[in-house]
Amino acid sequence: MTFIKVENVGLIAVEHIVAVGLVEAAPVKRLARAAEQTLILTGGKKRQTAVLLDSGQVVVTALTLEEWAWLLGRSD
Repeated sequence: MTFIKVENVGLIAVEHIVAVGLVEAAPVKRLARAAEQTLILTGGKKRQTAVLLDSGQVVVTALTLEEWAWLLGRSD
């Protein structure tokens, strides 16, 4: 299993990531409110993105979409 280190406060298993979106987008806000569990891994920084996991959990991070694209190896 491959993990991504998030702001020196946690790890996320790459295999369980379904989607990454901006926390300020209305659909992402609704998804975060509806999630059973929301984990905040910002390390005290501004919330930038929300990661949806295949378990239905949402992880909020301070990473940008560009950083996620680079970390996941899908930057264009």
